[in-house]
Amino acid sequence: MDIKSYFANIPRKQLIIMVAIVTVGVMLGYWRYLLKPIQEEQSRLTQEYQAIKAELGEKQRIAQDLPRLEQELKALQIKLAQALAKLPEEKEIPGLLIKVNALGRQAGLDFLLFRPSPAIAKGFYAEIPIQIKVEGSYHALGFFFDKISKMERIVSISDLKVGPTVSKRKGVTVVAEFSAITYTFGGGRGVEASKGAS
Repeated sequence: MDIKSYFANIPRKQLIIMVAIVTVGVMLGYWRYLLKPIQEEQSRLTQEYQAIKAELGEKQRIAQDLPRLEQELKALQIKLAQALAKLPEEKEIPGLLIKVNALGRQAGLDFLLFRPSPAIAKGFYAEIPIQIKVEGSYHALGFFFDKISKMERIVSISDLKVGPTVSKRKGVTVVAEFSAITYTFGGGRGVEASKGAS
């Protein structure tokens, strides 16, 4: 069978329709099996590229910010060291209590009571309350509190009660009762240290 004569016998209108159908079929096949997978791969690669580009931009910003962040870290480490200097470790508590006692005696106060209580855990630190009762002059008491406030370690005074005394000794005019609270780093670990100082 001769293909040329076969197509010659087909009416022109049908031939155009056949050619159009074949052309559309080829185009659909080309789009479905060649062009569409390429477009999908291109879209996937574009999204991947954008994600990598965004991640790279973020890392570049971090890299540019690194010197500033390192300086901030050093400043925070210095502040932490300064804060920890105000919170003694448990082994330093007896020495701290001796220093508080010595400051009171230097101020001219006589200690009637100096009783450290067990540590009270408060998370990363512990409070060690000390019940204190002293007698001496009003100015000596003020001098003692001033010295306490200037200590490197944190010692806070609470529950202060001051009253006159009937002592015949010269310069003794008041009796003061109060709680001095010192703090230790490490929660309840300061219990043994506070007991050792009493």
